[in-house]
Amino acid sequence: MNECLVLFSGGKDSLLSTILLIEQGYKVKLVHYDNMCTIGCNNVKNGYKRLVKKYGSDKIEYIGTKNITCFFRNFINIIYNMHIDEIKEKYGNISISQLNCLSCRLSMYVASIIICKKHNIKYVADGARNSQLFAIEQDEMLKLFKELFDKYNIELLLPVKDITDDFDEKNQFILRGIIPKVNESQCLLGMPLQDSIVDEESLKTCINIYEELFKYMAQNMIEKFSNIEIGEEFI
Repeated sequence: MNECLVLFSGGKDSLLSTILLIEQGYKVKLVHYDNMCTIGCNNVKNGYKRLVKKYGSDKIEYIGTKNITCFFRNFINIIYNMHIDEIKEKYGNISISQLNCLSCRLSMYVASIIICKKHNIKYVADGARNSQLFAIEQDEMLKLFKELFDKYNIELLLPVKDITDDFDEKNQFILRGIIPKVNESQCLLGMPLQDSIVDEESLKTCINIYEELFKYMAQNMIEKFSNIEIGEEFI
């Protein structure tokens, strides 16, 4: 049975992603990440208990909440020390919330790759969904993230990426006899884009910052922290 590490917030996207993976025959290992700007991290255990009750503990393992501030700080510090005009001139126009989301999601991916390398796990799953309108969850960014995982022979799975809206997602739960109600942790830093379509300028800027700056930082952190002992609360 293939093992898959699932980024688990306890929300609908990560809950449904986990269900779909179990149905496909994966043994799932749930991990929750805390950037220290998140409230309600303990709520994810409710989602884990629901899954165990329906599918059994032999198919699901919860490996805990991991602190990603050591990675998150590296990404945000270099940007936060720039003036807004400098960011715009070098990379393009983008909101602070989108920068936070890019830094945080990449921190989660760095941590996930390190965990997978240490435990020989070949699959990671994320509940990213295009219709949520986060710049980092659009196909152009997801392709770049997949390439990062590929570099370490890990496949990034995106089980709910193409679900079109919340109504469609709720139906997926109802068809399986699951009440589509969750109690997830809440990040205080990031927000989806406010328009009904993705802001192309923000997306382009995200890509520029990742390609020109963050990708190499991420690879350096993965190489560095894969070879040293790290406290269990981190990795």
